[in-house]
Amino acid sequence: MSDIQLITIDLDGTLLDENRKLPEETWPVIEQLLARGITVVPCSGRQYWTLSDLFDRVSDGLTIIAENGSIAMRDGEELFSNGLDYPTAQAVVLNVRSQQEAGVNTGLVVCGKRSAYVERDDDAFLTIAREFYHRTTVVDDLHETLAQMEQGEHEDSLLKLAQFDFTNITPTGAVSMGAFAATHQYVVSGQHWCDLMNPTVDKGHAVAALQERLGITPAQTMAFGDFHNDLGMLARAEHSFAMANAHPDIHAVSRYIAPSNAEHGVLQVLRAVFDLDA
Repeated sequence: MSDIQLITIDLDGTLLDENRKLPEETWPVIEQLLARGITVVPCSGRQYWTLSDLFDRVSDGLTIIAENGSIAMRDGEELFSNGLDYPTAQAVVLNVRSQQEAGVNTGLVVCGKRSAYVERDDDAFLTIAREFYHRTTVVDDLHETLAQMEQGEHEDSLLKLAQFDFTNITPTGAVSMGAFAATHQYVVSGQHWCDLMNPTVDKGHAVAALQERLGITPAQTMAFGDFHNDLGMLARAEHSFAMANAHPDIHAVSRYIAPSNAEHGVLQVLRAVFDLDA
């Protein structure tokens, strides 16, 4: 692994600990890697602004892939983005409203470049939404917000949709978003979240675009992940690590196993492989 030039790291269940916090020793590890000229890339389904806040201590020179690959940013400048089409988004809004009317405890997040947008405004949902989407705006009607975006009458533009279910997203998302899985990119990001994106959008496509831009090969790439939305990203790295706590499907496609996120496994591996002081 002497020629690693790119390290892509998922957050929830991977770099973040069991309390969804960044371990304090993250900072000296990333700082030393960046000082060696290695490109370190947090890759998450979370919003860019959330990731920017999380990594503000090492923001200079840091590349971020956000919204499950819908957008990549470096030093606050957009490298590339690929947004979901509006007719599909409008259809999903109707589907989620129907689920809510049937008593399903769920909520939809319309993810734009500038902010996320939600109709549901209760404290329980907003607390969760704003943990993953620091810039979240409550609106009266997501249909109207999307229509304004499509017509160029809104300052924002659509990236993806995210849905949260307080119990289990798998059966809920299969109805609301899964109906579009044949024509779009539908990913389950954990027990509670799923995303719908354009068919050419996932972490793997984003990493491939970044590799091409930087002239870096999969042989020079290391990746860490734990769940299905990391499959594409791991496929773009010859040095792929499944977390010990990862889904079995992630173990099946990964070359190595890292200790669990609760054990700060990503940092353990990075310190050992790169002989870091931290």
